[in-house]
Amino acid sequence: MAAKVVAGSNYGSKFANFNILQANYKVVDGHEIRADFIIPKSLPAGKAPVIARFHGGGLVRGESLYEDWFPVWLLELAETHNAVIVSANYRFLPEVTGLDILDDVDDFWTWLHSPDLATLLQTQQEVALELDLDRIITAGDSAGGLLSIYLVLSHPDEIRAGTATYPAIGWDNPPLLPTKRSAFVPEVPVSFIDEYVANIKPGQVSSSDADLERLQIGAAISANQAGFKFYIRDSENSPTRDRLYQLARLEKPDARLPRGGLVILHGVDDDIVLAKASERFVEKAKDALKGRQGADKIVLALRPGPHGFDTEASIKEGWLDEALKTAVETWLE
Repeated sequence: MAAKVVAGSNYGSKFANFNILQANYKVVDGHEIRADFIIPKSLPAGKAPVIARFHGGGLVRGESLYEDWFPVWLLELAETHNAVIVSANYRFLPEVTGLDILDDVDDFWTWLHSPDLATLLQTQQEVALELDLDRIITAGDSAGGLLSIYLVLSHPDEIRAGTATYPAIGWDNPPLLPTKRSAFVPEVPVSFIDEYVANIKPGQVSSSDADLERLQIGAAISANQAGFKFYIRDSENSPTRDRLYQLARLEKPDARLPRGGLVILHGVDDDIVLAKASERFVEKAKDALKGRQGADKIVLALRPGPHGFDTEASIKEGWLDEALKTAVETWLE
């Protein structure tokens, strides 16, 4: 797919104030993986700060521009500060592994900084654009929150601050997972997963599910707590398997956060990704990173509500403004 510009309203009313530039950042065995530049229509000329964002869906389904899961506050943040959201798709479990998905995140990061992308953006007639790559903040919800934290720990000096909402960091050692199926997740037998996996053809890949065709496999994997198994699959002998475990990465001697820190938002009533997983991560980060960059700017905002509690929240809400204040100020310096 060549780069193209579409009206944000094509993807729902939340995007009505934006134009969207779509381009592929990667091709795997002929399969194109897309990133979306969500550009405020009010964006002035000049370099635009960047919000690098990853969608949720258990690493099994979802879509960069799936409106129901896209937080209003993140769009408001971009409009308020004349920033561009770059929202990336990535390959899905169980067709690929967790390490494959992290490779996609790494390749997205490399592409974001590439001369080819800079040229592509500057030559767009409808939305000529220049990114301020010295001012990047990350964002991600659920599984996307896990990817946001992964990126933050990978590039702490190139990212100004990180955010993550109800990040799937229960997929760690030891796993911290719900003990019963959420009422929001339909009951699907484990046999459905076995049959699905048996029918995966060599080279079969999916990285976008705008039509919700993966709803049942996503529900099956969630209902049977099989996501962690697929996430770590085939990693035993990989020299880079440590990338999968964000808790363990905190123990590395050079581990640190961006200077604007890390903000995690989580609903205390979440029964899909437990708030305890975020509490465990924040406690470990504050202890392991004590005295290092960003460690004094770790924020955990626990709020009433279930998984996805923040999707309709406004940036103007006091609790959210307070939680993000230092991270946003550092991002925009």
